Amino acid sequence: MVRSIARVTHVLAGAMTLSLFASLAVAHASGFKVLHTFNGQNDGCYPPAGVVLDGAGNIYGTTEIGECVNPSGSVYKLAPGGAVSVLYSFEEGSKGSGPGGLVMDQKGRLWGTTCCGGIGGGVIFKVNGNGHGSVVHTFQGSPNDGCSGSASMVVDSRGNLYGTTFGCGKFGYGVVFKVKPDGSESLLYSFRGGHDGYNPDPGMTLDGQGNLYGTTDYGGRVSLCDNGEVGCGTVFKLAPDGTKTLLYGFKGPPKDGYIAAANPIMDASGNLYGTTAGGGIGENCNYDGCGIVFRLAPDGSETVVHFFKGGRNDGATSIAGLYEDGAGNLYGTTEFGGGTISCNMGYGCGTVFKIAPDGTLTLLHTFKGPTDGANPGAGTGLVADAAGNLYGTAQHGGANDYGTVFEITP
Repeated sequence: MVRSIARVTHVLAGAMTLSLFASLAVAHASGFKVLHTFNGQNDGCYPPAGVVLDGAGNIYGTTEIGECVNPSGSVYKLAPGGAVSVLYSFEEGSKGSGPGGLVMDQKGRLWGTTCCGGIGGGVIFKVNGNGHGSVVHTFQGSPNDGCSGSASMVVDSRGNLYGTTFGCGKFGYGVVFKVKPDGSESLLYSFRGGHDGYNPDPGMTLDGQGNLYGTTDYGGRVSLCDNGEVGCGTVFKLAPDGTKTLLYGFKGPPKDGYIAAANPIMDASGNLYGTTAGGGIGENCNYDGCGIVFRLAPDGSETVVHFFKGGRNDGATSIAGLYEDGAGNLYGTTEFGGGTISCNMGYGCGTVFKIAPDGTLTLLHTFKGPTDGANPGAGTGLVADAAGNLYGTAQHGGANDYGTVFEITP
């Protein structure tokens, strides 16, 4: 399984009643359909992240390390008619293995990172439309480079890409890096651990002034979290001149989240929205809560938009970024919840949810496992086309238990 999922699948619970509950509705979207079920032979298996779309309606994504025909992972293309082709296959060694999510630049090229391969710490790769791929950088590790990629990158108007690695750097706690269009890489920031934060697992968001916003799994102002880890995670800002600002340190359960394992998004007013895999409450989860959806205002004040509670009528453990539509509705996925007892020791196969501007959460779909997939949405989570249809992946389930690509019309 992908690194972030393996690390947070134990993050299921707590039990406490809080007054800050948003209302919740349950629905099943009639517009849900499975576009592709992975068979592990000619298409790979276990998609570890969301997908990207091009203007012609093609869907692109990656498959993870697994016991299938492409054991080191692959980049695939799903055409509007349903035909799937493998554009690029990874190999343990110089080509890297274990890719994460993709980003598409202005020229239609796909870029991403891997957790492994290279000289051990992963690589940065690009793949063009005809499937020609190449390694543009091999992570060198500490002290002058990162290691263990696999978070999706973000691209600016000039074609520069920005990303994070989970580990290495000057202090060994992960880095923020930049890749120019010619493939040259430079390290922008090394995390120091402790209050500064460490393990920036997910991707980042870029504003119009060139500031980067991201999260770390651990670190921050709380001394202990997650059974002894230092801090419950952070939200940070990195200015173009390299100045880093700690915007928020999570406080952990029961009133706050921990392990922000998904990239934040920003609305037109400068508010950041995101999810945490754990923290909050939830008697249907193990250990330290089912996770939260949060809003962080420009002044640094945090509001918990929703406390996940797990069970039949709610999700649990969100490890994917959110999508916001033009009306201010938020859409996302949870790895668990939905109440399907056939998955994850009864914790459920996962959900697709919508949160309205007034805080009302609606379950748009609960996954069943063999029929439609299980454990949806890591990394970038859901993406939308021009008509507002949402697309994502489930890492498991489907007819072969190798995962699915799905479409949902809210």
